[in-house]
Amino acid sequence: MQPRVTRSILALAAGAALAACSSDSDNPVATPNANTTVRFFNATSTLALDVARNGTVASGNGNIPFGTASPCMKVNDADPQLSIRATGTTSDLTGFIPSFSAGNTYTVLVTGTATAPTFTTLDDQFTPAGANTAGVRIVNATSSAGAGTWDIYVNPAATLGTPNATAVARNSASPFLTVPAGQTNTVRLTNAGQTARLQDIAVPSLQAGTATTIVVTDPSTVGGTALEAFTLPPCPT
Repeated sequence: MQPRVTRSILALAAGAALAACSSDSDNPVATPNANTTVRFFNATSTLALDVARNGTVASGNGNIPFGTASPCMKVNDADPQLSIRATGTTSDLTGFIPSFSAGNTYTVLVTGTATAPTFTTLDDQFTPAGANTAGVRIVNATSSAGAGTWDIYVNPAATLGTPNATAVARNSASPFLTVPAGQTNTVRLTNAGQTARLQDIAVPSLQAGTATTIVVTDPSTVGGTALEAFTLPPCPT
């Protein structure tokens, strides 16, 4: 008889312990609201990248090659829980310090190498200049091509006037430049302070009120002279 009583007491104790655990698990720490949108663009020449959220690389966020952006992700601005890794590794690249504001959209440019990466956070907020206009932003993601600092002309005439953006340095972006909506446009890059054409870049036709980002990198082939241009549509909001 005694063993049965002992077993009953033990069962009651175990049940109480389980109830206590259940009570604790019913009140977890609230997950912060996802209030910010962010994506990463791989402009490194030697790395494929993984984007980890809270230590986990989700489908679509792994093995992001050069010239490609991650999916647009919703995160919390104060605690995004994001880290960047070289594909196939579990060590985070150093130097990424999130700096986001609630309600905004960002593109984070990744340049450099595994041992010396550079992260540049670009605010994607765009305000149209008027009816039937759109916007284009040029990101200088080069590391060795040309002089490295550009002036930018929108739909240049035979004789260049005043540049629409000046001295756009490496790992930085021009402001959003106004272009007519509903047509293909051209932006011309020149070395800062000069008028000789460095490269013309075609801007795809845009709907009125929208904007696009074009990331310009070094030539993809050794010895090449043409810069690479990658067009990024806006993240959905």
